Amino acid sequence: MNECSAPNAAKHAQIIEAAVAEFQEKGFAAASMDRVSARAEVSKRTLYKYFESKENLFRSIVVELSNRFAGVLDIRYEKGRDIREQLIELAWAEGRILMLPEVMAMSRMVISETLRNPDLAAAAQGKLDKTAIFVSMLKDAAEDGQLRIDDPQSAGQEFIGLIKAKAFWPMVFTGSVLSEAEMTATIDSSVEMILSRYGI
Repeated sequence: MNECSAPNAAKHAQIIEAAVAEFQEKGFAAASMDRVSARAEVSKRTLYKYFESKENLFRSIVVELSNRFAGVLDIRYEKGRDIREQLIELAWAEGRILMLPEVMAMSRMVISETLRNPDLAAAAQGKLDKTAIFVSMLKDAAEDGQLRIDDPQSAGQEFIGLIKAKAFWPMVFTGSVLSEAEMTATIDSSVEMILSRYGI
């Protein structure tokens, strides 16, 4: 069965939003599909038409969150193009998503639940981790002679870590998001640090 078995995107989003609030407040184990349907203001029949179980609903939230980051997957290294511009572009692909309040709400819910339920954590981690895109960019740039990197895996983790250190993890605790100016400063600082460490 598909994650969403009906075509009404607005109704689907309404249920997802209600489920995020329910899981975040009650935790996965104590969450109730009855309360999700009440929060979403839909009948139980409609809820189960979209999501056959609580587990399916949780997986759908992870998929939805992963889809929000899909734009990052489209970023590829362009041979010969200025590396600073490319690193800024990649960082903004991640940063723009981290500025969306609904993304932060979903992230907080998924993180809190995976801490309680390690079995859910592995599946969620695989869908949400975009470090490989950062690693690929830095590896290709090094092979093109624009950076000097012996360990692209570590460098990619450092790059995305610099962004998330200011734009994600503090926000997990507060529930807020960075402003455009704050994100700009975070990205500029992160790119400068990578270039200072690995630039030619």
